[in-house]
Amino acid sequence: MHTIIQLARPRTLPLSIAIVCTAHALAWHNSGARFSIFVLSLLTVLLLQITSNIANDYGDGIRGTDKHRSPNAPRRLTATGSLKPHIVRRYLYTAVCACIISGMALLCSSLYSAHDWLIFLLLGASAIVAAIAYTVGRYAYGYHALGEVAVFLTFGLLGVQGNYYLQTHTLNTAVWLPAIGSGLLAAAVLHINNMRDLSSDKLAGKQTLANILGFSGSLKLHFVLILGGLLCYALYAVKVWHSLLWIIFLPYVYTHLRRVWHAQNSEQIGTELVHVVKIHLMVNLLFSFGLCLD
Repeated sequence: MHTIIQLARPRTLPLSIAIVCTAHALAWHNSGARFSIFVLSLLTVLLLQITSNIANDYGDGIRGTDKHRSPNAPRRLTATGSLKPHIVRRYLYTAVCACIISGMALLCSSLYSAHDWLIFLLLGASAIVAAIAYTVGRYAYGYHALGEVAVFLTFGLLGVQGNYYLQTHTLNTAVWLPAIGSGLLAAAVLHINNMRDLSSDKLAGKQTLANILGFSGSLKLHFVLILGGLLCYALYAVKVWHSLLWIIFLPYVYTHLRRVWHAQNSEQIGTELVHVVKIHLMVNLLFSFGLCLD
């Protein structure tokens, strides 16, 4: 069980919880939501992220990328030899099977037309492929500076608007605002992770946005992601002003951004990772709670 927990990386899972809560709170506020769909959606999204985390451990491990990780970074099981690669592959296959089973149960409980089934089967298959292909495979996109883009799409547009559709069977234009906001904040989580690993990724030949922009440019991009995401949530208040409840968390965000601005190196930036995860979680939860208060 300890091994499974390490592979699942529970500290990153609040991202999945946040987007599911936001999507279903939006659905509940606009037209109602079924609790069974919420539970199945939460399980499926969590399993997708766990699949991605296991694939990341395996992919970076067999490539040798994790051998260059900062001493302050969490240790990975494949790279350290705690688990043989073929054992990690078995965990990965099991996670993929669990995703498929949970995803099919979710679609069976929420979709009725053949058109919707076709679209969501394609989206589901794409999500599983994306979860694995981040670091696994010859053309792993995480090694070509596309990680933030994938996270933006997965934890933003697809995660929020897709789950909203499963409840309501409609696409709401206003929902794109919190969807984009969630995607930008989630991208900030990966970006600060890549800033922490800036030097080690260079040694391993892993190309990330942090490597392309350099330390100073990456700091500016982090500000853009955080502030851009918050702006999207703020704009949604034109429709539902109760959704502004998340502003009570702004002092925490300000403190985080001040520490990032004064950071001198990647090691100092690495300590902020947990705070960015908390920002994404709390902004989404408070936003969702505000919708429920309306």
